[in-house]
Amino acid sequence: ERFSVYDNLKFYARLFSVPYKKIDEALEKTNLAQAKKTVVSNLSKGMRNRVNLCRALLKEPDILILDEPASGLDPATAKEIHSLILQQREKGTTVFLTTHNMTEADKLCDNVALLNLGSIVEYGNPKDICRRYNHQNKIVVRKKDGKIMEFPNKKTSGEQLKTLMEQEEISAIHSTEPDLETVFLELTGRRFS
Repeated sequence: ERFSVYDNLKFYARLFSVPYKKIDEALEKTNLAQAKKTVVSNLSKGMRNRVNLCRALLKEPDILILDEPASGLDPATAKEIHSLILQQREKGTTVFLTTHNMTEADKLCDNVALLNLGSIVEYGNPKDICRRYNHQNKIVVRKKDGKIMEFPNKKTSGEQLKTLMEQEEISAIHSTEPDLETVFLELTGRRFS
């Protein structure tokens, strides 16, 4: 933490035999070029997270392992970190992510493993997991007058939904599948720590 951002990255570049020219590329990619002379201990938590990600990206890894990459960050900085992670995925990097943030997991992961006391209690694509635990299996309609209506997600509800649509009374329509956090709570019976 006593090194500048650049010197910190230079140390790791030497350690992994990465050409120094890649430091500036990584700094640009992570929006840290303006802070390259700043001592790491003087950076915000979000910028420190970006330095860590920058350091990991120096080597252009095939596998990237990240632990809570956006924990405690403001929404704008978290979005930047997420964007960098998604860029790495698009380039073909395999990303392993540990997080307590189920929204983050849903957004960034093709597959998730939900853990409880060290054991995997569910595994798969986040959307598929949520559909598997859709016990209610209903369609919820909010009418323009604010009234909420629920219909079973079955063929028999089609005529009623069609009528509402034809009468242009619907302001929103949703299915009832749970989010990952709800599934986690159902499977473990506990809250996140």
